[in-house]
Amino acid sequence: MSTTPRELIKGLGSGAGFLLFAFALDVPMLVAAGIAAGIYFGLSLMLPLPQPVEDLDAALGLTLQERDAFLASCRKSTGELAQLAAAVRNRAFGENVNALAKAAADLTSYLEKKPDAILLAYSVPRNLEHLAGMLRQYVAISTHQQASGTAEEALRKVEGIFESAGHSFLGMYQQLLDNDVAALETSAQTLAILMDVDTQIHNQRIKPSRFPEPDNQQAQRRRLPEKET
Repeated sequence: MSTTPRELIKGLGSGAGFLLFAFALDVPMLVAAGIAAGIYFGLSLMLPLPQPVEDLDAALGLTLQERDAFLASCRKSTGELAQLAAAVRNRAFGENVNALAKAAADLTSYLEKKPDAILLAYSVPRNLEHLAGMLRQYVAISTHQQASGTAEEALRKVEGIFESAGHSFLGMYQQLLDNDVAALETSAQTLAILMDVDTQIHNQRIKPSRFPEPDNQQAQRRRLPEKET
């Protein structure tokens, strides 16, 4: 029971008791006031206390605190993706990152209005966080003028993963609009599998040498010094 109805019931009950004893039963005013106060405090003990806001459910199986944490995490990662997109040198890939960030922002806005669907997309914050981490590493590696072949290969893989993830987020958003629960669950599972691959690539050590040696110096290092005869 919320605070307003609870206080209203206590006020009406004590007021009615005062009028009954003071005018109908001709009880002295002070005594009637004491009885009314007793009724008020008695109702305070009998009526249930209002439920704390943090314990209320935003949706079935989801508290307000969980909903707020879900939305805050999505917004944080989406904002970071949009910010990092400006530092991406590959123009086409930067556009893909912006498209993914927009799809994630639209998805987050929808889930804010329809929290019942959050449980169907509960892995989205973790997936966005992984994507943001990958993009941070991508930008750091791509700023090196000379990158190893392994690094270049990893960058291309990241670009492909972002393209697939963008399609997944767009699909999830459309499936939410269409109320297609079965397709939404499939898209969420596909995205989760993609994030597992993401994590493996993200954990690879693909940082290029900071100061690569010229080819002639590398060749000299491979030569053994000749012994004097």
